[in-house]
Amino acid sequence: MQAISSRKDFDMKIIIAGAGFGGLQAAKTLAAKGHEVTIYEKMSEDEIGRNWFDDVDYKVVSDLGIKLPEGSYRTEDITMVPPFTEDNITVSVPKEQRNWRVNRRLLQTQMIKDALAKGAKIIYDTPCRKLIIKGDKIGGIVAGKEKEKIYCDLVIDSTGIGSPLKRSLPDEFDIVKEPAESEYYSAFRGIFDTYPDQPLPKQKKKIFVKFMGQNGLSRVICEPDGRIDVFISKLGRMSRFEYETLFRQLRIENQFIGYEDLEKCLFAKLPARFPLTKMVADGYAAVGDSAFMATSMLGCGIADSIRGGQILADTIVEADTYTAKALWKYQVTYFKQVAADRFYYDGLRRALFNSKSDEVRFLLEGGFLTEAELKDIVLGKGIYSSVGFILSKFSVGRRKFKYFVEVIKALSKAKKAVALANQIPSRYDNGRVNSWQNKINELYKD
Repeated sequence: MQAISSRKDFDMKIIIAGAGFGGLQAAKTLAAKGHEVTIYEKMSEDEIGRNWFDDVDYKVVSDLGIKLPEGSYRTEDITMVPPFTEDNITVSVPKEQRNWRVNRRLLQTQMIKDALAKGAKIIYDTPCRKLIIKGDKIGGIVAGKEKEKIYCDLVIDSTGIGSPLKRSLPDEFDIVKEPAESEYYSAFRGIFDTYPDQPLPKQKKKIFVKFMGQNGLSRVICEPDGRIDVFISKLGRMSRFEYETLFRQLRIENQFIGYEDLEKCLFAKLPARFPLTKMVADGYAAVGDSAFMATSMLGCGIADSIRGGQILADTIVEADTYTAKALWKYQVTYFKQVAADRFYYDGLRRALFNSKSDEVRFLLEGGFLTEAELKDIVLGKGIYSSVGFILSKFSVGRRKFKYFVEVIKALSKAKKAVALANQIPSRYDNGRVNSWQNKINELYKD
């Protein structure tokens, strides 16, 4: 193991498992406050990050002073394409409210440098395998090829959706280890050249909703450097045949997509659900995709993860101990500031994917949702089923009255989910936390 460090004289010993964005943000803040912070990352230093662009919420960039890598730019207007149609709807967002497109590798390596500059260490080529459990407390991790036991005061789990650390937690910790089949995307992503002599479309960012009737979101983005960013997803498992069928049709409908794979294609599992309703235990906290911090209807979860990492670090700095009771403030703050609104988009995603293709077309191009309402959804404001909203939609909704009723029910359910999320107990108590979790689970049981 090769360790990189730049500081001595530490306070508490903290392990960051995985160099994810949330973990790196926490590492920088905690190291700056004098804690002994070590990041264990399974990839080698030259393999870290992907050389492609991702969306990052403009608000987290300004709020936390995130340094944008060279080449970052504001996103283009979003063009939504309903299933089995050539029609589309373009949603225009004011430039100052557009998210940033940021090179993922450059941002990740910059955040690593920032953490090291504040005194953290990073050890590459060291996969985190499982947690060390001491009674009802987490005491460290088992990591590396030699399965070395590394002890610490606190483990921050930033290893991703398939966290091996979460899987090693005993059931009595009541932390969800894996998303259900309907709560993750199987996703393909690749960067391709532009096919010769094929003109690029005016719409630079196209999102295909339920492409070919599949429960998923796919997208094609024409980057300023001429590369074509292709993303295909399906809720739950996606077979190779399904992926190849979707990709073939996507190429037919977007003939400017070339055949040269400019970056190594990635097949991944991504969160498609609301964040964990319990992220902490004695000596343990999950952040980023390990805590399902992703906005399933809005794109990448980088911003949510960074904000979560900062909230976690602020909580740790303030706390005297690393107990679940002390760390619970992290979860409460994150839910109040970020997660509660994500429950709305989870409800929207469930309703959308439970709809038939013609019903999705009715929503997007049939006049049910206005351009202003679609813009509010893109900006994270959402729409809710108030009496005024129902009355304003009745003349359009009666054309598909049964589905209209289902949409109103789904929006009401999403509103109730947001309200429940905001009712998170302000203090950690097993009974109250379990009761709150059960109410949320009951709402989503169907």
